[in-house]
Amino acid sequence: MVWRGQERDTSLPPLSDRCSVLVGRAQLANVLAERAFRPSDALPFPGGDAVGCELAREATYWALSALREHSLAGAQSPAADSPAAPVLTALPTLWSETPPEVLDRAAEGSEPAQRVRDELDKSFADFAELSPERQAATAKRLHAFAARLIAPLAVAQRAQERVWVARAQAVLLVAVLLLGLGLVGKSIKARHDLTRDLAPSASWTASSLYPECACKSPAQSCEECPNFFFHTLEDAQPSVVFDLHSEQAVSAVVIDNRLDCCFERATPLVVQVSSDQKSWKTVAKHEGEFTTWRADFPSERARWVKIYVARKEFLHLSRVRILP
Repeated sequence: MVWRGQERDTSLPPLSDRCSVLVGRAQLANVLAERAFRPSDALPFPGGDAVGCELAREATYWALSALREHSLAGAQSPAADSPAAPVLTALPTLWSETPPEVLDRAAEGSEPAQRVRDELDKSFADFAELSPERQAATAKRLHAFAARLIAPLAVAQRAQERVWVARAQAVLLVAVLLLGLGLVGKSIKARHDLTRDLAPSASWTASSLYPECACKSPAQSCEECPNFFFHTLEDAQPSVVFDLHSEQAVSAVVIDNRLDCCFERATPLVVQVSSDQKSWKTVAKHEGEFTTWRADFPSERARWVKIYVARKEFLHLSRVRILP
């Protein structure tokens, strides 16, 4: 199902290197914003919502910078291909240069856009002085606004993901250290796991497919569906099954939830393995909302890997990695 209220531009040309870097910064800041105001584990200190506000503000800045860079790059002639020195533009200027319809679409209306504009004028110190209730509401609103700004660029940026990961690694390490989450080792390991992923060579089958949008197996990204690669109907136990085409060792899965909304649908999420599609063994289960979930378990020999929601619901995921 394509998210109502947001139209997609699926005809964007490839991003320039600079634009891809800016989109990467925006995505990173917005992911860290959500982890700050919606942590999977309790934070060591209070104030996560205020930090989430500031990180979402940063994500908005980089997203508007990327939109400006993409517009300028499209206006240049092919001969003007030599990279110019980066020029950082103030957030109010970026806002004024962005087409109003883009801002209204991201905010879901002109009045909400003005409210977001007013909130973006605040500093991290202003966010910290808000009441806890306003901090939480503002963090979620700015995070959602930034996500909608980023989404149209994510289609083209996804093809350049590996380049972005390499260039954003230093930023990621610094941000993780500042948040005190101690995930440096995990991020390096997660990047290494990309080279061992069994899913790209596997085929997948969903229990049902929503007719408006689905990638074609084995692809897990396509221009038509930038926020998920499959979307089931409301099934009793909606699932996606990966066929590895031969029995192999499986010891972990990394699952990215839908990118733009409806995170609560993928719970409780269950992972099972099988060698004959008749006898299934549960190897992992996750309760609650998540952005990215990694499940490690004792190595199992299996040909099929099944991921399903243990209730009547829709299921839609943006990426699944299967690790030996």
